[in-house]
Amino acid sequence: MAGAVILGLAHAHGVHLPKAATTAAVSHGGTLGCPGLEGLWEQAGGSPAAAFTAAEVAMAESSGQPGASNSNSNGTTDRGLWQINSIWGALSTYDPMGNARAAVQISHGGTDWTPWTTHNTGAYAGRC
Repeated sequence: MAGAVILGLAHAHGVHLPKAATTAAVSHGGTLGCPGLEGLWEQAGGSPAAAFTAAEVAMAESSGQPGASNSNSNGTTDRGLWQINSIWGALSTYDPMGNARAAVQISHGGTDWTPWTTHNTGAYAGRC
């Protein structure tokens, strides 16, 4: 939690933390804020141009909690920061980096957010 707070404060003051700071916050199971999610997205291979939207989607989906889970009425489960559905097999993981990589892959690098209901409904907007 302290790592997420530090990340949030640094971003608010225009300070760019090294990638290791983002990784450290995630490895301790802490909740990530928008700056941490943007950094994680980029570390996972996502484009910097899509990082802000990716962070907003993750905040709408999981509130930045890597262990977030949602059981759906059709028997599937959404897991992790970007709530990757279990239909994606091994891509559906609670591991923050694995979940971010899955989001990059499924969204085609941040160019197609239609698999996320929070994006389709506009619920992601204004989360960051």
